[in-house]
Formats: sequence, C-alpha cells, structure tokens
Amino acid sequence: MSRALFGERAAITRTVWILVVVAVLVVAGAGAFLLNSKSGGPGPIDLTIVESNPVTQADSFDPGNITVTHGTTFTLAVLNGDDEPRTFEISALSVNQTIGSDQTIRLTLTIPQAGVYEMFVPSTPPSAINGARASPAITGYLIAS
Repeated sequence: MSRALFGERAAITRTVWILVVVAVLVVAGAGAFLLNSKSGGPGPIDLTIVESNPVTQADSFDPGNITVTHGTTFTLAVLNGDDEPRTFEISALSVNQTIGSDQTIRLTLTIPQAGVYEMFVPSTPPSAINGARASPAITGYLIAS
C-alpha cells in the first residue's frame, strides 16, 4: 500500500471520528434540552419572600430582580417565607395578592411591553406574631426585555 493511500485513509478515518463525536454531542444537547423543557412553555419562575432578619423583621425578595421576555406568558411562583401574611403587588400588571405565611401563589403573566415593572410588598403594622415590630416594605423588579 502506498504512503499516499495510507495517508488518505488515515485522514478519512479521522474525519469520520470527528463527525461521530460532533453528532453525539448534538444528540446529547438536544436530548438535554427536551428533558428540561415542559409542554406549555418553561417552568415557573420561583420568587421567595425571605425573612432575612427576624429581630428587625427585615424581609427581601430572592432573587431581587427577575428578567423575562416581553410578550411571552410565564408562571411566577411566589413563596411567602415570612412568619405572617404579606401582600404581593405588581401595580402596572394589576397584581395584588395576599399570601399566607409559608404559602405559595402562582401567577400566570404576560408582560405587554419591554420595561421595568416594580414588584412590591407593603410594610405591615406591628403585630403580636412578630413581637410588635412592623415589617418594612420590600421592593424588587421584573425586567422585561
């Protein structure tokens, strides 16, 4: 067998192996995508009201900001991790929901246009639950691109 023919066969073999590896990676990536997607769109976006300091009753959102694409419909799952009921608001989208302690609400939303939408939880008056301390307001942002 001549060296030229041997070299051509080696090059063809390398090319075939490269194509096999690329095909395996593409199939694996497509499989991972299909396994992680759910019918009816992406899964819910989780948002938690966190009592970060029980002594001062300081609460916060986790995450503080959420980014979505405007015009798409998504589900926002809001968990109230505080020790008392809180009201969750997105005024620009007419959202005003009371959430009990350790309860979750699910909101299906469609953001009409790009912009920044304020998520807000008003302060609460002092109560016997939290030792007569008021809970401060919480602010976060829903960013639609």
